[in-house]
Amino acid sequence: MASTSSLKRAAPDADDYSFLRLRGGDGSRAYRGDDDEENEDEPSEDEMRPPQRRRTETSQITDGPLSTFQPGAIVRVKLRNFVTYSEAEFFLGPNLNMVIGPNGTGKSSLVCAICLGLGYPPSVLGRASALGEFVKHGSDEAELEVELQRKPEDAENYVVGLTIRREDNGRKFTINGSRSSPKDIQRLMRSLRIQIDNLCQFLPQDKVAEFAGLTPVELLEKTLHAAAPQEMIVWQQQLKDGFKTQKDAQLSTEKTREEVKRMEAKQRLLQADVDKLRERKAVQEQVIRLKQLRLIAVYCEAKNRYAEAKSIKKDATRTYKMLERSVAPALEAVNRKQDYHRQVKGLVTLRRRELEQAVVEADKALSPVENASNKITQTETAISTETDNFKEKKRRIGTLKKEITELKAKHAQKPREFKAADFNLKIRELDHQKRDKEEKLMDLGEKRDATKSEGVALKQEKSSLEKELADLDSQEGQLLNQLKKMSPDVAKGWAWLKDHQNEFEKEVFGPPVLTCSVKDRRYSDLVQSMLGESDFFCFTTQSKHDHKKLSDYFHGSMGLAVTIRSCFRSLDSFKPPLPREQLSELGFDGYVTDYLDGPEPVMAMLCAEKRLHQSALSLSEISDEQFERIQRDETINFFAAGQKLYRTTRRKEYGPGAVSTRVTGYGRGRFWTDQPVDSSEKTELERKIKEAEGKLAELTEKYKAIGQEGEAVRREVKELEAKKTNLMAEKNALQAEFTQWNGLPDKIDAKETVLDRTKKELDDAKVRRADLLKQLDEATIELSKAVIKHHDTLGGIRTARQKLLEAQVWELEADSDVVSLKDKNAEITTRLEGEKAKVAQAVKDVEEFKKTATKASTEAAEFLTEENREEMTTAARGKTVAEFEALVGAEQAKLEMIEAGNPQALEEYERYAQKIEQHRNAQENQEAKLAEINAQIEEIKSQWEPRLDQLVGQINDAFSYNFEQITCAGEVGVHKDEDFDKWAIDIRVKFRQGETLQRLDQHRQSGGERAVSTIFYLMALQALAQAPFRVVDEINQGMDPRNERMVHERMVEVACREHTSQYFLITPKLLSGLRYDPRMKVHVIISGERVDPEGTTKMNFSKFVQIQKRLKAEAAGHGAF
Repeated sequence: MASTSSLKRAAPDADDYSFLRLRGGDGSRAYRGDDDEENEDEPSEDEMRPPQRRRTETSQITDGPLSTFQPGAIVRVKLRNFVTYSEAEFFLGPNLNMVIGPNGTGKSSLVCAICLGLGYPPSVLGRASALGEFVKHGSDEAELEVELQRKPEDAENYVVGLTIRREDNGRKFTINGSRSSPKDIQRLMRSLRIQIDNLCQFLPQDKVAEFAGLTPVELLEKTLHAAAPQEMIVWQQQLKDGFKTQKDAQLSTEKTREEVKRMEAKQRLLQADVDKLRERKAVQEQVIRLKQLRLIAVYCEAKNRYAEAKSIKKDATRTYKMLERSVAPALEAVNRKQDYHRQVKGLVTLRRRELEQAVVEADKALSPVENASNKITQTETAISTETDNFKEKKRRIGTLKKEITELKAKHAQKPREFKAADFNLKIRELDHQKRDKEEKLMDLGEKRDATKSEGVALKQEKSSLEKELADLDSQEGQLLNQLKKMSPDVAKGWAWLKDHQNEFEKEVFGPPVLTCSVKDRRYSDLVQSMLGESDFFCFTTQSKHDHKKLSDYFHGSMGLAVTIRSCFRSLDSFKPPLPREQLSELGFDGYVTDYLDGPEPVMAMLCAEKRLHQSALSLSEISDEQFERIQRDETINFFAAGQKLYRTTRRKEYGPGAVSTRVTGYGRGRFWTDQPVDSSEKTELERKIKEAEGKLAELTEKYKAIGQEGEAVRREVKELEAKKTNLMAEKNALQAEFTQWNGLPDKIDAKETVLDRTKKELDDAKVRRADLLKQLDEATIELSKAVIKHHDTLGGIRTARQKLLEAQVWELEADSDVVSLKDKNAEITTRLEGEKAKVAQAVKDVEEFKKTATKASTEAAEFLTEENREEMTTAARGKTVAEFEALVGAEQAKLEMIEAGNPQALEEYERYAQKIEQHRNAQENQEAKLAEINAQIEEIKSQWEPRLDQLVGQINDAFSYNFEQITCAGEVGVHKDEDFDKWAIDIRVKFRQGETLQRLDQHRQSGGERAVSTIFYLMALQALAQAPFRVVDEINQGMDPRNERMVHERMVEVACREHTSQYFLITPKLLSGLRYDPRMKVHVIISGERVDPEGTTKMNFSKFVQIQKRLKAEAAGHGAF
């Protein structure tokens, strides 16, 4: 059963308590709070009427001119079977809504309902991940309704309904009663600028620490979504996408550029071979072209000459035949004489052969003459060569003599004095000094490392002491401190377990004193009375393997005396023996498990060991009648009531009456209570921290001194190295000079050896020249002998010639007769022979030119095409075959002079050229695209950045002002990085005088300081908020009273301005005397098992006001007397 109430304060000039109005849910009463004095003790008739159930359809809530809901603000929330609520309905105000009530009454359940009811997942809350866990225990379904203020153009408010099924974790949405999908809900939320997943708008209890843990980049994102207009969010996303695209484009462009450079470098390496190959290829192509042109020239020449020869043949044949027919009778006598002439001619031929034989013999005798002549020529050539060699040797001897003279002159000049031992001694001395310095450096380094290690250890010790000191102020820290005193072994085991948790199959839980807590402090002593000391300090495992492993570590390796327990049953399997309604009739408030909270495996272990699910508790004493009923019922054997502890023992073997109950008192529990910090221990920790700080300061000075001394030694080492370098350079120079001078005698000896060898070669040349002259004389004598022998063979030639002359005389006589006859027909014969010769020659020429032209035509057809025929013919025209052959020879000679080292270079070069062209085209496209992207980014950024600066400036003004009100300082700025993804909100705060502004994070500020900073930042967003409502759950926890009061003052001031978004503050407690405003609304939640089932009969806030008014009136009356 749950009851809610809402309080709204009236204007300052109204009655002090007229602002109290009850806004209960289903089953609650509404009170008008009349001002009539006569009715102040009795409820009005309206108050006594049965409560009217409020309508669940769309509501239009207005509370006069002060209530103006922004579109999307929450007007109403209704719950049924949700978490702790059976049924409740909240009617909310348009400005600040403060929801207060004790812990565990369901304040945060309202936050959960808003989150889940508007379509967001449980993960946003940081709580249960399964939707079914939000269904109230014992129910199958939970129902939620969240009514949102309509937009001006809409006819009615939006009522978003949600049904959650426990069985399958399913959910079903409706909008104004119509079935809707989750996407429909999301679209509605986006249209209303509701962002439950933005911590700047919706900060549930379990996410407060996460807000301080937001990175500055994430905070900028959340801030923009909470406070910036939609176009700025769109621009930011466009800039993110643009800069990402820009990075990709730059990377791609740079990669392409580097690839082009790489390929160009490889191409340049091939350039030399490519140039040669190209030149060679060009020459080869030119040779081929010249050969082709030569072939065309051959064809053209042969064709022309063929035509000419054919014409000549035709004319000569016609002329010859005509002449032959006309002279045939006159030539018959000549033919007979010619027969005689041929016979004589045969004799002449015979005798000529004899003469030729004689000549052959003479030629044989002539061969030795030619041999001797050739030998003379060769000898003369050899003599000429030896003469040239002789002259060269003489010149070489002169040069060597000059060089020897110069070397001896150099050797006569003594070098500078050089003593290597002195230099080596100095260098060794410098090395020795350097080693000493380096050893000193090593010693200093070891001292520095030792000092650093000592400092690190001291810092760790100081941090540990500071953590212990800080822990003294927290409940867990106090418990740990108490645990160390009461059971050091358990404390050691817990510390080890936290560092090695991942080594186990399932989670291993620490002592219940740390892992469990009491839900209601009033029952703390009662709960603790049910547990023994070992129950508080035992460890809980969930598997046999983990139990054995933990036991081996604790009992074996670490030697700790600790208790380890295991429970393999689920907590749900431990059922209470009686329903809670019957338990209440017996006088009990509930079972121990109702007031003890902890991990389910730990709770199951305690139920198994101590039967907590069967042990009952009551803050008040039970009556005798109730005690008798408990005895008869036989289900509750262990319970605590009032200040007494009851333990019932039943011995059924002795009959039903064998029952005994042991009643004992119990003291105050030692755990799960807020106890004051041990001041002596705190003082001792502070002393140790100061002592550690003093030692740290000494170590720091020592570390700096060692570092300075080390730098001085390093400078000395560098000076020694410079001296050694200079000394080595001087030594090397002198040594080189001495070595060069010392080597001069060897050079002189070598030159003199060459001179002697050259002189000997000159003498040898003289001898060879004399030998050649002698051979020349001998060859001349051999030539003379051969000439004489040849002269003797000439006699045979004379005899043969005389016989030949005789036959020739006869031939002449016959020839004379032929001639005389021919003389008579000389002209005819001559003409006939001439014409015959012309015909023969013409026939021969025609065949030869035809063959040549045909061959050239066949070969030319292989390369001539319709496209190049005219060009090639024109190029060949005007030049002869000989000219083309000369050009081909010249190009081939040039080709033989060109050689390339890599025959494949040209192919590779051209392949690279093609790839380079492709990459350059790609690069141009990429650069054009990059330029376009840059222009788009600049255009959007020029609009977005000034708006961002203006927005953050407004946030900074409000944030700084808020801090000034509590005499602290804070500022908000934008960190603008070269990388747009690193643009961030930079929050800096200062809480103490003498400090500088420090960045807000989880490590620099305390929990209370982070809470103050968080709420002030959220308040700074209030006036700029684009979201229709904001939720902050228990943000004031951890603040000291002064800060909480000032924060509340600022919150009321900011959240209750006109035209601001709706604000929710959830808190379990408030200070007294806080500021209220007419625009704020206070909702008080009283929920639990003991709340009056009739609603607000007892919790009648209107009645409380009337009583307070009467008391004030009485006080005023006494004052009048």
